[in-house]
Parts: sequence; structure tokens; C-alpha cells
Amino acid sequence: MSFFAELKRRNVVRVGIAYIIGGWLLLQLTDVLSELLTLPDEIGPIVVAIVAIGLPIALFLAWAYELTPEGVKREKDVDRSQSVTPNTGKKLNNAILVLMAVAIAYLLFDKFADSGKMGSEPFSPKAAGQEVNAGDEKRNLTPAEAEPVVARQSIAVLPFANRSNREGDQFFTDGIHDDLLTTIARIGSMKVISRTSVMEYKGTTKKIPQIARELGVANILEGGIQRSGNQIRINVQLIDARTDEHLWAETFDRELNAENLFAIQSEISQKIADALEATLTPTEKDRINTMPTNNLEAFKAYMRGRQLMATRESTKLEQAASEFNQAVELDPGFALAWVGVADSHYLWELYGGFDRKKMLELAEGATQRALALDDQLGEAYTSLGQLYSQQFEVEKADAAFQQAINLSPNYATAYHWYAMSLRNRPLQAQKQVELMRKAQELDPRSAIIGVALGGSYIESGFYSKAERQLQKVLEMEPGFVQARSALAGLYRRTGQFDLSIKSFRLAEQQDPGNSSHLRGQAYIYLLIGEFEKSDAIRRKLEDRAPGDLNNGFFDVWSNLAKGNKPAAREAFNWLLPRAQKASLPLEFFGIMKTALGTPAQARELFAQSNPDWLVVDRWQNVIEQQQETACIFAWTLSQTGDPELGQQLAQLTIKYLTEDLPAVIEHAQANHSAAVCQIVTGDIDQVFTTNDTLLRHNHLDFDRTRASQFPFTAPFRQDPRYQDFLAEYDRLIEIQRQAVAKLDEEAGL
Repeated sequence: MSFFAELKRRNVVRVGIAYIIGGWLLLQLTDVLSELLTLPDEIGPIVVAIVAIGLPIALFLAWAYELTPEGVKREKDVDRSQSVTPNTGKKLNNAILVLMAVAIAYLLFDKFADSGKMGSEPFSPKAAGQEVNAGDEKRNLTPAEAEPVVARQSIAVLPFANRSNREGDQFFTDGIHDDLLTTIARIGSMKVISRTSVMEYKGTTKKIPQIARELGVANILEGGIQRSGNQIRINVQLIDARTDEHLWAETFDRELNAENLFAIQSEISQKIADALEATLTPTEKDRINTMPTNNLEAFKAYMRGRQLMATRESTKLEQAASEFNQAVELDPGFALAWVGVADSHYLWELYGGFDRKKMLELAEGATQRALALDDQLGEAYTSLGQLYSQQFEVEKADAAFQQAINLSPNYATAYHWYAMSLRNRPLQAQKQVELMRKAQELDPRSAIIGVALGGSYIESGFYSKAERQLQKVLEMEPGFVQARSALAGLYRRTGQFDLSIKSFRLAEQQDPGNSSHLRGQAYIYLLIGEFEKSDAIRRKLEDRAPGDLNNGFFDVWSNLAKGNKPAAREAFNWLLPRAQKASLPLEFFGIMKTALGTPAQARELFAQSNPDWLVVDRWQNVIEQQQETACIFAWTLSQTGDPELGQQLAQLTIKYLTEDLPAVIEHAQANHSAAVCQIVTGDIDQVFTTNDTLLRHNHLDFDRTRASQFPFTAPFRQDPRYQDFLAEYDRLIEIQRQAVAKLDEEAGL
């Protein structure tokens, strides 16, 4: 008998075929489960290795042993006249047919499922008992997310090694690295990865090709800095990541002063451009040769400020502002330091509660000073765009951000902040995502940009995508508090209040200086009717930050939720003059006045805040920026002698909310409800349809007790169907209340 015939007789061939098909199916199952359960990337290679090692073992066992009615025996011990290998072979044939059928079914499903995917996916609430209708998530509205082609003229500058081995020189080394990055980034024909992403590789043992793949670049620059007395040595080398070939290397030995430092950076930038055959315009040549300051101490303070500001932590932002202020005191002509003054105060107000009015004044003065010193500074135009955005001057903001991108095409913050400025313009949702993805391309390891991209997905209605993005940030940087806070907001929007509170608590532990995490918990307790717990948190907030205007806002809504209008009025009267002094938008107070039953005063506040509310030709603009507020103002007009104008504004807004927005974002009704406008136009049937949709999608982020205090909800509440709606809302809220109670019990609260 031939060797091959013996293989067939002993079923070795059949075992091999069955094993290979089964192994392939196991690998497909591993791939699916890895994505669903977010298993570590190492799982796939481990399974492949196990399957590969197991094949020769299976073949050997099939050759050397036989399965008999008495059990497994060595093949040489079995009488061939009594062998049952033919029966075993038939069983193996059947098993192979079954495995092949499963494999073919999987391949067909995978092919047709992929062709039917539209890129948008429903977000499934995890709370028990919720039914989610994903029918409105049917369009692929996000930009293509394929990995971009790696351009030859792309580079990442790895953190420089501190070869002095003195801890005090580390700030200096990091600062030189940061400033060199800024200089190289001024070359518009190159893609330059931002500092936040490359700093992750400080002291890394990863190989150059792996780093380049993770950052999406073709080239890596690495080097080191050594200080000795008043001398400095900087050595750098440019590496082609694909071939690991050194394209260029040089060592610079100079006297330590500002002029030499910037001259070295300019020379390095030019050499890199030459090595990568990147084109420099005359303007770019001038800019990379510009010396931002001749004061070395001012430069050091600026570098410390930059590194502190990158943390986005409230206490460190205060320190960053102090460093930038020191830099401009040492050198009032240091334009980039003035940009630091503006940006650090803006971020301090955003994350740490710095006074808004004072922030706007400081930021405006510092930005204008920077532009007066250097009107070709993209960073300064980014600060200007942010300033205009804070003042709701959207056209000026767009122009400033576009100029920033034109001047500094590698400045990730320009794309990031431009995208953030579009948050109040949902028709620009796709542009917002595109800008944020460009920012992430330039700074792929930046946690704050990763969180902002998650926020863009939320605004676009892609809740599952947003959750995955935010979880990805936390995997990359577990201690990044803004990701926790963003997840808390997402869970609140999707009616998962226990998960929201849990995320807020983790954020509070990580950054106790930011009171918004406590306040977020208080609002959720308010939503589920746990007034004692919300009041307890409110007392903590007062102890922590007495007189905080955000606490005043909470007091108004809290008292409305409790049905205590006199107390709500008292809180409003305390809040309004302080808010006017702080330059806060008065539309919020117009909304409060409608809730308090004084539409004439509400109308006056709207007009004070933005005269465009009373100009019909400008309504499309205000609707674009403040959709639901437009519905409330429409009701205000109808109650103050202009019912026809109220109807007109309501109809325009309904069209925007029910026709324009659903064409560009998912879950449009959840983010921007038309119910108040539908009340103004008298379409109560549609009001119930709108609100029933919210309940079906588990969007519970409104308080029925508080809403009952708004006079404009009266036609809705007086309809006989309201009691059925209320019963369903209360049922869903009770599920959330129990989930939060379980969480509190586990936490010992």
C-alpha cells in the first residue's frame, strides 16, 4: 500500500481538511468577538499560533492512533480486520460537509452584510427594558474613515533625549523639541505630527517602523540635547521609516543663547525640507528664519507654559497662564507668548471656572497684541477665531479660522477649535467631523482631540461611534478626565443615568477642581426626582465655589422642577445682574423668564442679547445657531402682541428641525426637538409624535416636572393623551431611578 493510500486509510487527510476548515472558522469567530468585546489586539495572533501549532499535532494523532469502540488505541495495536476507520471516515466526511456549509454561509453573510452597511448604527441603551427604534439611522453621513495614504513628505519629531542627565534640564529639552516642531510645521507642503502625539514616545522601546505606522508618517526625526555651562550640543538624525535608512544627520555645537537656538532650528527645518524635497515658499522661508524672541528666560517661561497648558487640568492651566504672563513681561514683543496668554485664559475659564468676562477681555487684548506684532501668525488667528466664536460672531470666526489654516496648515489646534466653533450649527455637522478628523490626523495620539472627535460624533447623532471613540481615548490615556466627562454627557443623552453618574464620579475623583462633574450628577438626580440628593450636592458646590454663576443657573431649574416658582424667581433675580456683568448671553435668561410666566420681560432679554431676534430677514441665521430657543422666542412673540410673527418663526424653525436637520444628522429629534414650535402652530398631534419618538429612543434628558412649569406646554398637558405619555415617561424614569439607587448602594451612599 502506498504512503498516500495509508494516509487516506487512517483518515489523516480527512482530519487535516476538517481541522483546516474548523481552524479558519475559529479565526473568523475570534475576529468578530475581538471587535464586539474590545479584546486586546494580541488575541488574534495568539489564536493563529495555537491553530498553526495544533495542525501537525492533529495529523500525528490521526496517523498514530485510532478511535475504536473500546476507546483510543495505538494504530499498530489494532487488528486491521477489526478496524473501524471506514466508519470513522464517513463521520469525518459528514463533519467536513457541515463545516464547509457553515464556512460558505459565513462568507455569503459577510459579503452581503458589508455591502448593506451604511456607516450609521443605532446606539443601544444598556438599561434593562428599553426598546430602541433605529429606523431613523439609515444614512451614511460620516466622511470616509479609511486610513489616509502615508505621504512621503510626512514627519514625526520624537522627543529629544536629555543627554545632560540633569532633571532641571528636562523642561529645557522638551521646550526646544516643542519649538522645533512649531518651526517645521510652518512648511505647508509637509505633514508634521503635533507635539501631544509624539510625546507619548518619550523613552519608548518601540522600533521606528512601528512608531511611524502608529503616527501615519514616512519619516522620523530623533535627537538629543546636552547643556554644559553656556554651551549646547544638539544632534539630530532623519530616518526613512520604511527602509530604516538615515537620510541626514548632523551635530550642532553652539554657545547657549536665543539667537543660536533659533538659528539651529531654522537650519534643521531647511535641511529636513531639502532631504524630503519639500517646497518652501518665500513666505515660509522667512517664517522659519524668524526669531520669536531674543530673551532666553522669556523663551523658557513660554516653553513651560506650553507644556502645562497641554494637560488641560484646571490647576495646571492657572500655572500655564502665569508662565505666559511672565514671558510677555520679560519680552513684550514675543508674539507667540501673547497667543499663550490668550489661549491659557480661555482654557482656564473652560476647565477651571476663571471669570468669563475677564477672560474675554484678556484674550482679546492678548490676541490683538500678538497680531500687531506678527500678522502672519496662524496661532494668533486661531486664538482670534476662538474669541469670535465665544462672542457668537460666526462669520468672523470662520474667516479667522480659515486664515489660521492657510498660514499654519499643520497646526492641529486650528482644525480642532474651528470644528468646535461649529457645534452650535448642526447643518455643519459633516464639516465639523471632517475638521476634527484632520486635527486627529495631525495629532493622532492627542486625548483632547480624540474626545472632541467623540463629541462631533455625538452632535452628528452617531452615538455608538461616539462611545467607541471615547472608550478608545480612555484605553490610550486612562487618566484623561475629559473623556470621562464626555462619556457622562453621552450616557445622560441616551438615557443611561447610572452610567452617566458613574462617569461623572470618576471624572470628579481625577479633577476635583472642576465643579461641572459634581453639577452633572446633581442635574441627573433632579431628572429622576431625587431632590434630597441633588440638594446635598448643591450644598457641596456652594462650599467649594460660593457665588458661582453656574450654581445660580442650577438653583433656577431646581426650584422650577420642584414647582417652587417664588424660589426660582429669587434665584433668577440674584443671577441676572451678575450674568450681565460677566457678559453671558441673555437668551438663557429669556428662556427662564418664559418659564416664570413673564413673556414681555423674556422678549426684552432676547432683544438685548441679539437684535437679530426682531429682524425677520435674519431669522434663518439665528435659527441655525439656536434652534430650540427659536421655538421659545416664537411663543414669546405670540404672547406679546405679534402672533403672526410667532407663527412665521415657528414654521420656519419646524422646517429646519424636521426637514433640514434630519438630512444631515442622525437622531435629529433627540438633539433638537420641534415640540415647542409645534405647540405654537397648534399641531398637538405632532407634539405627541415628537415626544413619543424621544421615549422610544430612550432620550429622557428632560424633566417633566420642570417642563410642567413652562406656560407654553399647557396645550400639550391639557390633552387627554398626556396622561398616557406621562405614565410611559415615569415608567422609564423609574427604571433609571432604580439603576442609580443600585449604583449608590454599591458606593455606600
